[in-house]
Amino acid sequence: MDSELAASGAIARRITFVHASEDYYDQNYGTQFVPLWAYCLAAHVPDPWRVSIIDCKNQDPRDCGPADVFAFSGINQDVHAIKHKWSLLKRRYPDASFILGGPITWSFDQEGKLSHLDYFDHLFILDGEETLPAFLTGLSQGLRAPNVIRGNRFPLDRSRALPFQLFRPSFRSYYGGVIEVSRGCPFLCEFCDIRVLPGNNRSNNKPVALIIEELDQYYKLGITHIQFACDNFIGDVAWARSCLQAVIAWKERVGADISVFTWLTINLYKHRDVMEMMRRAGFSILFIGIESVNQHSLLETAKMQNVNVLEEAVTSIASYGFIIAPGFIFGFDSDTDAAFDDTRKFLAESGIIGGDPSFLMALPGTPLFDRMKRTGRLVVGDEGVARRKIQTNIRYLQDSRFLVTGFIQFIETYTSAQFQYARFKRLLEIIEERGTYVPVTGPGYGSPLPYFKLQLRYPRYLKMLLRRVWFMLRRPANLWAVLKAYVVLRRSVRAYPGLGAHFFYWVYAWTNIALKYEGLREEDFALHTVGRDFDVARLAPVALTQESRNSQIRDGIKVDAQARFTNRALRRLLEERSKAEFSDSTRTPIG
Repeated sequence: MDSELAASGAIARRITFVHASEDYYDQNYGTQFVPLWAYCLAAHVPDPWRVSIIDCKNQDPRDCGPADVFAFSGINQDVHAIKHKWSLLKRRYPDASFILGGPITWSFDQEGKLSHLDYFDHLFILDGEETLPAFLTGLSQGLRAPNVIRGNRFPLDRSRALPFQLFRPSFRSYYGGVIEVSRGCPFLCEFCDIRVLPGNNRSNNKPVALIIEELDQYYKLGITHIQFACDNFIGDVAWARSCLQAVIAWKERVGADISVFTWLTINLYKHRDVMEMMRRAGFSILFIGIESVNQHSLLETAKMQNVNVLEEAVTSIASYGFIIAPGFIFGFDSDTDAAFDDTRKFLAESGIIGGDPSFLMALPGTPLFDRMKRTGRLVVGDEGVARRKIQTNIRYLQDSRFLVTGFIQFIETYTSAQFQYARFKRLLEIIEERGTYVPVTGPGYGSPLPYFKLQLRYPRYLKMLLRRVWFMLRRPANLWAVLKAYVVLRRSVRAYPGLGAHFFYWVYAWTNIALKYEGLREEDFALHTVGRDFDVARLAPVALTQESRNSQIRDGIKVDAQARFTNRALRRLLEERSKAEFSDSTRTPIG
């Protein structure tokens, strides 16, 4: 091909996409996934450019050949890995252009720290499907591009099919396939850095026909575990129905059994036809942001779809056979001293068998970040916000020592054999009581065989697999809980086919959090609290300026709607705090 281009007078140039993520075990727990960003952008690279992709999790970047452009992407936590891989390649290919995009550039830009990334020649902010090909075309023509290149929201109806010719040589390195199906979410969460992206507070959906085409390509490779990557699969329910109908028709046409993982919101429980179709389409595990069991905390973060519906919603969704991977957050201003106990109780009664609770983080660009900064409660490091579980950037209203000791006690109970067995047994009871279970014919997304193959492939993962086994063997109570759960499962699996995936996922999720927090001590935390002299009046809502309102309306962010709910919770909290302080100041000591 290059010789043909040379003969026609075109010069073949090369771009290499470099996926340089931090390979923390507690980020993927041994389940590697394809760097979808690289393949999505590769589909838009113009001729005569040639493309290669390096995934540094299983490839050494020093082994890649020369390129005219090395393109990186990542999130904040990848900043050190990105700089390390950049330095390796920069030494080898000093004349190449190095470019960086993805969530990390947006976040650093929002925090005013884009200069921390200026070792790259060009920084791309927001979607790159249009700006990257324009940059490459200009480079071929000898045009000079600005250092910072800003994009717009890319309409996914103009997406191109993934270049499977690039994926085929390495597909055995991954747990399954990934298909981007939509972007954006119509809800209001104050802490969310997804909905505040320009134009991203509504759904932006990929053509259903293209999703089926990519699904078919994965299936021809023997891949049956699929992630439908999105911000909210049911952000546009009508589109979700059409997508599900197409997947079901495709399954029937080719005789496929697939298992699907996706992200969505808890209002799924209102759409029983959608839940039934999702099960028939092969959906197995759903990530759902529950965040808090405190209704005032949900109001504070404007997560209105969760308010006053949690118990009914969660049990309804679980009863259809879905495994819920929940998001839980501690540290909202409205949280009470019962936050840890209430969360434990909810987990025990709801039948949720997954979950890795974290602490509230103020992500740059979000209304929460602005509120924390305005009230003097933002803790900012030199290199931007790092997304860690027990190191955050907020000065909480709760005492930091209470949060630390409460979290440690929560984890001790949460990972105990008695608690874990009870929640698995409760899930089976919910399925039997509700009578809405929709069986699946495939092995389920949490099936063990593909996972074990990956663990045996990589020594660092094999080591963790052996730690999982030892966690069970060294404590008879753990092993006894697993054996009891298996016996209970065998009684139910004939009536409810597909529950084997639930059992494996339960053991997987249990050992994940147990190993992650094994030996957790107070000195492992870096949490902050407001000082004794903190003026509670700072909690009072501040009206948006017209300039800010116009800007955010222009970007498609429902800022007024979110602020209305958050302010209602803050006013309530301020009243309670003021009453408590007045009561303390007027209390007469006895004696």
